[in-house]
Amino acid sequence: MLTESETARRQAQLGSLMHLLYILDAAGEGVLGKGAPAMMYQAGRDEGIIQGVTAGRTIDIEEALSMVLSGGNDVWRVERWKEPGRDDFWMNDGNVRSTWLIFRLCPLLELSKRAGSNLGGLLCQALHGYTAGSMESVMGCRVEMRVGHCGPGACKVLLEMSD
Repeated sequence: MLTESETARRQAQLGSLMHLLYILDAAGEGVLGKGAPAMMYQAGRDEGIIQGVTAGRTIDIEEALSMVLSGGNDVWRVERWKEPGRDDFWMNDGNVRSTWLIFRLCPLLELSKRAGSNLGGLLCQALHGYTAGSMESVMGCRVEMRVGHCGPGACKVLLEMSD
């Protein structure tokens, strides 16, 4: 059990870390230019492919998400979403299967609320790339993630899988 002073110290450290992440998010485009979102996505994706190799293997999307998003339900709350009137979560277009994911709890949503970082910004792009790359390693097929909507309560992300 943490003492009151240890808890206060950890809260202060967390606040400082969140502020540093905000600075990186805000300054990134100035350093990298207009191509920053694509570069951050690809850099995250490349690292995700490397890290995903150690996570294990599955073809189940929910299991794959829980394998690559560490911290469990205390850190992440992701659910599948389907458009009203649809019977299935999956949409098929040729050799691409896609499904919507709703991120209701995410460290970057919390960062946006506390420090004012840009939802859908560079940190989000890096995270989406990392998640896509990790899931690609875990599931054994090409995975991409595209932002549909970012808002203060949740983000809607399209996950696409292809052979």
